[in-house]
Amino acid sequence: MSKQRSRRQRKKLHIGEFKELGFLFEATLKPGADENALIEAFLVEAIDANELGFGGWATGGAVEKFGRGSMTEEQRQTVLNWLVARPEITTLSATGLIDMWYSTSAGEHFAAIKPA
Repeated sequence: MSKQRSRRQRKKLHIGEFKELGFLFEATLKPGADENALIEAFLVEAIDANELGFGGWATGGAVEKFGRGSMTEEQRQTVLNWLVARPEITTLSATGLIDMWYSTSAGEHFAAIKPA
């Protein structure tokens, strides 16, 4: 039996209608790839342009909506398309949209987006 929680409690705990969805990705780069240039372009062209937040580095991380709320599947696909198009990235895998407050990367399934 689930516990009844007030709107204030659900908001504070980021559950129910206040759940925040995002996704995780892992990438392998070509040897000698300029990671600094890649991450700079990624932040400007894929993250900031879509009003998203990112934690990680060029080889993987977490992407979610900047501020409160959830990102959409369309935003997720836009970011993944940007990553796939980069010649520096040799392999790419990502999760679907997951709960960014209560999910762990160890328990999530990463699907190959750009296989080797």
